[in-house]
Amino acid sequence: MTAESEQGHGLDFRLSADGSRLQAVYTPDGPVVPVDFAWLKHALDIQRTVTGLYIFETVSAELKKLYNSATGPFTIDIGERRDGAVAINMAPDLMSATLAISPPYGGKPVTASQVHEALREKRIVSGILAAEIETAVSAGRELRDVVVATGRQPVHGDHAQLVSLIPEAREREPVADDQDIVDYRNFSDIVSVREMTPLMRRIPPTLGIPGEDILGTPLHAEDGQDLQFAPDLQGVASDPRDNDLLLASVAGMPVLVANGVIVEPVIKVKNVDLSTGNLHFDGSVEVAGDVREGMELVVAGEITIGGVVEAAHIECGGDISIKGGIIGHGEIRNQNGELGPEHAYVVAGGSLSVLFVENACVEAAGDILVKELAMQSELTAGGEIAIGEEGSRKGHLIGGVCRAARKVRAIVVGSRAGVQTRIEVGVDPMASEKLEEVNGLLLSQEKDLQEVEKDLAYCRENPGRVDADRSRELKESLSSLQGELTELAQQKKRLLKRLEPDAEACVEVERDIYYGVVVRIGDRQSMRWYSCPAPDTFPHNRVDDPLPVDQRPFSALNPC
Repeated sequence: MTAESEQGHGLDFRLSADGSRLQAVYTPDGPVVPVDFAWLKHALDIQRTVTGLYIFETVSAELKKLYNSATGPFTIDIGERRDGAVAINMAPDLMSATLAISPPYGGKPVTASQVHEALREKRIVSGILAAEIETAVSAGRELRDVVVATGRQPVHGDHAQLVSLIPEAREREPVADDQDIVDYRNFSDIVSVREMTPLMRRIPPTLGIPGEDILGTPLHAEDGQDLQFAPDLQGVASDPRDNDLLLASVAGMPVLVANGVIVEPVIKVKNVDLSTGNLHFDGSVEVAGDVREGMELVVAGEITIGGVVEAAHIECGGDISIKGGIIGHGEIRNQNGELGPEHAYVVAGGSLSVLFVENACVEAAGDILVKELAMQSELTAGGEIAIGEEGSRKGHLIGGVCRAARKVRAIVVGSRAGVQTRIEVGVDPMASEKLEEVNGLLLSQEKDLQEVEKDLAYCRENPGRVDADRSRELKESLSSLQGELTELAQQKKRLLKRLEPDAEACVEVERDIYYGVVVRIGDRQSMRWYSCPAPDTFPHNRVDDPLPVDQRPFSALNPC
């Protein structure tokens, strides 16, 4: 391995006798030609490539100085054969260890066994990453900071949580319609819940999981802290199948409190107006003042109103009590029989009591009590209608229509001006409206059933043209429609029973009945009151004579 071709006359490179070292040998041969660092670096790089041995880092300067000043032969070691080496470094917190690999220079490469031995020497026994060690060793090159062991951090337990399941109330803001016209009455609804609605979930605490450092030392973990529902929460109860779930025991407005939630069955407002917006609520509502014109109040429970109801829309699943009156504007219905846009419309799922009613449409599944006056209104009750309290001189029914299933009672009916007033009793008016709805549904469902039967017939006649899924869907539809039709038929039967005339139905007038009053009891002939002579002689009038007017004696108009 001579270097004379590189201008280094007399300088040669050779392995030592045992082959473990690389030597530079100088034998004088003519005049010395000085060498520079560039020549030496090139020569040494050739030796590193050819022999694969490690070349000492400082040998270039030493060899240059020795050669350029040489007066005789010399031999110097410039490199050696080295095996691959490993070094393990541990993090200060003893949660990880890294590996450094030095590649071999003409010696043996590092093995996985050497790395594991080095880990044992450091007493690292936990979290050793065997796959990462194999990958690092297989690379066959110098590597630094390869993570080969990791500790296991302790996992502290989670604290118990109470998670609200109540839908968040949307920001109350006006709602625009399809034409971008903003209606400032249509705010977002009050958040309300029905009975048995899930309100809050308790998530129990979890236990801590101990950790371990790379030396195998255990690391302590804290358990999560417990949290229970507050005692005596109102309007809620635990699910009998899941003690960690709170359910609403009443309908109303849910309110988050410390460690739980309560349900307020009644909300109280001063007025229902633009400041509150329209109210839709699953509980009950108390209005201290008025329900203003154009507002909507839809409630699943009961309603108490301390003032008056203007031309507003009210629907209630229970009873309604109005200390003031109900006042609409203009005619209740137009020439086509449609309700006017400015009418007052009040519907109660139970009974209704009010001081007076004027230009309004009032319906109640139970009874209706109007304490003083009902004028130019439509009153419909599934039970009885009373205009005026017993013993009171106030109780006038003037104009409009009054329908009740069992009885209508009033102090005075009609007026001296002959205002057209109609009274109907004996047939449940609610059942009549429901029957129309059920008949419509029956007609629609029967048409759907015919179409499904037609499609099924086609499937049976052409089994190869219709897939099995479609045939199964049609059979399921047929079964569903048949069930619905059976239920509708039963509803119709029950409604027809309710529409049978009530033999006990009657109209009671305590004092006067005026010209223009028409009375209908069940399906019997209408009776028109043409005159009312000497009303004071008949302090209590009961209208239940089935005879037509022209076949009755005059006294039958005011029978005792």
